[in-house]
Amino acid sequence: MRSDDDNGGRKPYKRYKAGRVRRSSVDDELAGARPAREPRPRDDGGASADAAAQPEAAYRRYGPAPAKGEKAAARGATAPGRRRFRWWFVPVGLLATLVVAGVVVTVLAWPGYKRFDRAVDKSNERIDKKTRAELTPDDGWLWRKGTTLLLLGVDSKAGEPARSDTIMLMRFNPRTHTINQLSIPRDTRVQLPNGTYDKINTAMFWGGPSMAVQTVKQFLGVDVNHVMVVDFKGFPRLVDAVGGVDMHVPKTISTVAGGRGRVVVFKQGMYHFDGKYAMIYVRIRYADDDFHRAARQQQFVQALQKKIAQPSNITKLPAIGKRFMSGVATDLTTNQILELAYLKWRAGGGKKAVMVGTPGWDGGVAYVFPPSEAEKQKLVHQFLTN
Repeated sequence: MRSDDDNGGRKPYKRYKAGRVRRSSVDDELAGARPAREPRPRDDGGASADAAAQPEAAYRRYGPAPAKGEKAAARGATAPGRRRFRWWFVPVGLLATLVVAGVVVTVLAWPGYKRFDRAVDKSNERIDKKTRAELTPDDGWLWRKGTTLLLLGVDSKAGEPARSDTIMLMRFNPRTHTINQLSIPRDTRVQLPNGTYDKINTAMFWGGPSMAVQTVKQFLGVDVNHVMVVDFKGFPRLVDAVGGVDMHVPKTISTVAGGRGRVVVFKQGMYHFDGKYAMIYVRIRYADDDFHRAARQQQFVQALQKKIAQPSNITKLPAIGKRFMSGVATDLTTNQILELAYLKWRAGGGKKAVMVGTPGWDGGVAYVFPPSEAEKQKLVHQFLTN
């Protein structure tokens, strides 16, 4: 047996029991238990044979990194047991989240969407071919190109055709994120398509929506892409379906409501309107004039649009379809109505104007005589542009 001296001072070889593994110097270095091994100098001043044979990459990984190229080595090194972050984890995770959210929303909203769609189909059937022929087709998607909508609020009496109590043009502009409104007072004196002069609201009485659309186009010289005729019986249903409307009343105003002569007062300040009182407010007539009345209607329609466009009302589509669309006639499809809701949600404002004229009498009938052609076209230009 060789002695320790015969082995250069090293201990003789030892055997260990099965299952135990001896830690190497490399393991100690990786664990931080001992400093990295420095190459031993040879007699000729060079590095040892072991160090010379060791690859440079291994030296940089296990030993202290040289000063030169230290940053590059640090970028290339990866801590043992640690997964490297992948940049594509973020978009993939976000996409998966959106897909799951989209599936959940679709499952929850789809039944309501179908009920709303059926109600819209019935409202489309109330628009005849003559009215559709007066409309100018849109140039592409509404949410990209915009559109012009004629809103007619009708006040029908038993046993006779309806008159348009509210006449409002709305221009949706997705490029500027605005919605412009132009109201025409109901007593404005215009020439009807049949050649006679009368109040503009009688166009609905004599010829229905088709003559109303034709009269507005002829009076203003603008194209109308869509029409929506709202029976005032359906108006309060819509307000109640969305949970009422909060709006600022600019000044205290009172009116007489109902056949019993009951006085209703709306005080200045914030007011929560349910369907009943919303109907009373937008129909106030004798407190001031038709110009102020049209302005109140514009303000309320804007507040109502804002309430409808809230994401929380997506789940209320069935109620909206059942309570409101039953009193509406329109050529707008379900998807187009949703596009308008999207444009309203994105809109940051817009211009509101009333075709102000001069009150007067003709043949014992009270009219609002329109402004000069130059003033009228100025309002039209402001409505169509931004």
